[in-house]
Amino acid sequence: MRQLLDADLELVIETGFAYLPLLFDPSVEREISSPVKAGILLKVGARHFVKSFALQSLVENYAAIDPQGYAQLRTAVLQKYLPNPAPTAILPDANLRTILFSVMPYFLRRNTRAGRRRLHEEEILDLISEKINLPVASQHAAARLVELASCEAGLPDLGGPAPSLDLPRSGPISATRLREWIFRALERRIVQGERHRLRQLLAEQQAFDGPQHKYLAILLYLAEKGSLELDGFGFSRIASGHEYLIYKHTGEYALKDFYGRLYLFPDCRVAVSTIPPLRPIVMDTYKHPFLEGHEAGQAICLRDFNPARVVEAAGVIKALEEGINALLYGYSSRRRNGYHSLDPVSRPTQIRDLDQKGSADLVSDPLMPGRYMWPQDFEDYRVPTDYPRLATGQVPVTNDHTP
Repeated sequence: MRQLLDADLELVIETGFAYLPLLFDPSVEREISSPVKAGILLKVGARHFVKSFALQSLVENYAAIDPQGYAQLRTAVLQKYLPNPAPTAILPDANLRTILFSVMPYFLRRNTRAGRRRLHEEEILDLISEKINLPVASQHAAARLVELASCEAGLPDLGGPAPSLDLPRSGPISATRLREWIFRALERRIVQGERHRLRQLLAEQQAFDGPQHKYLAILLYLAEKGSLELDGFGFSRIASGHEYLIYKHTGEYALKDFYGRLYLFPDCRVAVSTIPPLRPIVMDTYKHPFLEGHEAGQAICLRDFNPARVVEAAGVIKALEEGINALLYGYSSRRRNGYHSLDPVSRPTQIRDLDQKGSADLVSDPLMPGRYMWPQDFEDYRVPTDYPRLATGQVPVTNDHTP
């Protein structure tokens, strides 16, 4: 894009779109002589121009088109308006706030310390502060943001209610003039974005009573780090966006089979992604009668479960609880329900010798007739009935009363 704007070209502007000149070529001439969809080609004098890009779209997406150039321009613009710019702190997004202040309290208040009452935001952040080592940089950034409260009067200098920037007039325009217009539009966009960011930072600071550097520092740290685990509940950012995996540990538990034999299952992280629909999965490699295979990221088999399609605390909590309950309490030793059985059992349909390695038989999927899968073996989970942690009650047998 920079090469185009730096070139010695003449373009044409029409209804907010830039049209680039078509080079003379016999094949191009044949193509333009045939019927072309209206609005694609534009003839000015003896020259033909082709529709290329929308000016507004270019401005809105310039940061992705030319990241390095945009970063340089942003630095120059902020230095122009703010000799001492605010820290470029990452703010907690809406999903992170939902996790911290709506989903996490539901699981934390089950411990003896918090009881059953609802935790306030400050109490949640106090609990978090006891579990993390807050970096000095986050504390300094929070202190700097608190100082902005006294400088709020300077915010209008960042652009105020700036008038809208009109699009260039229709007609021929040089690449140089178009570049100047684009950079003015980008400057205005950067200024408005920084003013919005500063107001958000001030709102974060004013959300607590007084200059609570500690609370603001914790929020900035979590927004930048994107992950936390506290008392068996946690979350982890997916890539670098605003989506997360929210999870809860099951802890160790035991299941019994048709013959009353016990199987000790290791701890598992049941997770829900903030990308709808909100279905529970297992984060780690794990095997269970309600999992089709052994790999990480598998969806847990749930009957009659309608996942939420909007990221709200109630939907996340329900999905996590449904997934955990299915693993701990859903397997019936009488009915041997699920994809697999704890104890080996003959399936009504088997297909032999379809494995290229010839290692096992395929068994029919009980939920989808005509679909087949490899059997799962749970013998390595078998433990004696007098297993110490089971005998002392440290590890519960969770399907004892499952019908």
